[in-house]
Amino acid sequence: MGFHGKLKFCFSLVAVASTAAGFFFIYVCSRISCQNASKGSSMAEYKAGRVNYFEGNIGKEFQFDLEGNDIIVFLHMQKTGGTKFGKHLVKNLDIKHPCDCVRRRKRCDCRRPNSNEIWLFSRYSIGWPCGLHADWTELKVCVPGLINKLEGGKRSRKFLYITILREPVSRVLSELKCYQKGTTWKMSLHKCNGRVPTKEELPPCYTGENWEDVTLQEFLNCSSNLAFNRQTRMLADLELVGCYNRSAMSRVPREEILLESAKRNLASMAYFALVEYQLESQYLFERTFGMKFRQQFVQMSKEETRAAEVVPSSKDLARIQELNELDSKLYSFAKELFFERLKYFKERDKEGISQV
Repeated sequence: MGFHGKLKFCFSLVAVASTAAGFFFIYVCSRISCQNASKGSSMAEYKAGRVNYFEGNIGKEFQFDLEGNDIIVFLHMQKTGGTKFGKHLVKNLDIKHPCDCVRRRKRCDCRRPNSNEIWLFSRYSIGWPCGLHADWTELKVCVPGLINKLEGGKRSRKFLYITILREPVSRVLSELKCYQKGTTWKMSLHKCNGRVPTKEELPPCYTGENWEDVTLQEFLNCSSNLAFNRQTRMLADLELVGCYNRSAMSRVPREEILLESAKRNLASMAYFALVEYQLESQYLFERTFGMKFRQQFVQMSKEETRAAEVVPSSKDLARIQELNELDSKLYSFAKELFFERLKYFKERDKEGISQV
């Protein structure tokens, strides 16, 4: 092949690659509702659109009807304060027909006042039927069919997803302490696109029954450790990046898609809490869903948490922050969005507008 022939061949490859990239971009954006602000758009315009989206849905898609066909689905991510929050949902709500929590039972029956149908899908109301700590990808596929099976028929339902997030460094250190105490979460399925990941796709970080003897260095050195960027992964649509097959695309676009998807899914949730803002989270739940809690949420100090038992060096701290860069960006986004929603209801309160 002569010089001109080689040159023509190279241009052909570039054209094919560009076309494929274009199709990929269109596919991904259609799946995650890409609405990124253009280079000419201001951040203020982008934020205004986000706020308007919430305001437009708070009285429609985000409105919860306990006596209708609406179901609250709690996406419980590890070490985010979800256990306490989950107990608040089944034991602390001041409603006419509270969940029936029989003594010595791990779960409560959360039925509608006018039927035997459930209104809450959570660990303490129904267990882990979609897998231990099922993520967004798993729940979206599993929940509708499971509810149909439990209630013996299909009907039109509205699923209102909720979750709780935590500052990433504290969350990761708390997960380390759990492993050191023998927790494994081995029963998690990580199901995506109809199957669970292979060991080649998701290599285990340890051999044996648990990881009790793990040091901070060993914990940080396991490249397949799901503790890293856990919140981003669990809130994103993993099918967009080939699930757990990291060879499906290079690292940078994979991470960008995961983060964007997690942000979009979080923003589309009717409600989410932040573990560092307990009273504000309680207020936001009560105003969003029109249900009050009998007892006030309790704010723990950092010194009272398991994470406080680990004091990383400045070098290790920098490494933890690096390994959880996506979660840090997601948490910053979540915090901003959280206070936007909080401001919305505070202003409504000043105007005397009730959501109940």
